[in-house]
Amino acid sequence: MPRVLIIVLLILASFAIVAAIAARKIIAYFENASEYAHIKEGVALTDEMLMIAHRGLSAVAPENTLAAFRLATEAGFRYVECDIHRTKDGHWVVMHDPTVDRMTNGSGAIADLTLEQIKEFTITRGSGIESYAQEKIPTLNEYVQVVTEGGSYPVIEIKAKGTYDFKDVVYLLKEYGITDKAVILDYDAEHLKTIRKLCPELKMQLLCHFIKRSIIDTVEQIGNCGIDGMHNLQRNNKLCAEVRQKQIPLNMWTVDSEATLKKIKAIGASMATTNSLKPIHNQKENG
Repeated sequence: MPRVLIIVLLILASFAIVAAIAARKIIAYFENASEYAHIKEGVALTDEMLMIAHRGLSAVAPENTLAAFRLATEAGFRYVECDIHRTKDGHWVVMHDPTVDRMTNGSGAIADLTLEQIKEFTITRGSGIESYAQEKIPTLNEYVQVVTEGGSYPVIEIKAKGTYDFKDVVYLLKEYGITDKAVILDYDAEHLKTIRKLCPELKMQLLCHFIKRSIIDTVEQIGNCGIDGMHNLQRNNKLCAEVRQKQIPLNMWTVDSEATLKKIKAIGASMATTNSLKPIHNQKENG
């Protein structure tokens, strides 16, 4: 192979690697941008879209804390979203990351820590942290209790990797009488299929970055299942029209501007997961 061609290929490969790293960082930013968002009120389209509070009202209080969940219910969100991982001793706790390092004064993987150890840590980062300095990592039970007491419904994203029977999650929702109201999110379709066998009425959404044919086929196979996609990647996605035609519920994350809200509405989304767009009116009254 000519030397010049080898050099060109190496340069192209280098560009590809840099682009891949940049893309991952961009996605990571959009996944964790809650503390950089600012509350926006009076957005008319929030009357037409079902608004889901991303990790609670995470533009005001630290994400995935009981304070953020309470604020979201008070703001009138019908649905309040959280992320869950499983501890070493088998408890579900609310945290986006697989480790406690980013959000607390502790360190370590949640899967390697007991609930007792996790409860020793304090949240040290996030929106308005100076006003919420004593927040702890909630359990799934604590989250569901706060959300339902506030008149809203839980949207639970399963972050844990691996194989679980999820009987404890379904039992908890049955105990609160909300299996027909709560929503389960996951990138892992096998998790959703396992839960579907336990609870036919439970709503679900398959998470993805870009909506592909395989995503549509999978949610149809699961049944009573929508799609939750990253809004930045769907603007020219022709499959969104098919999703709308098939009346598959379509949610988009994470939507923090009126302009973005208009764009996702135009491509058929009926739900928006947001850090910062508060509903004009109390959406719980229609729930």
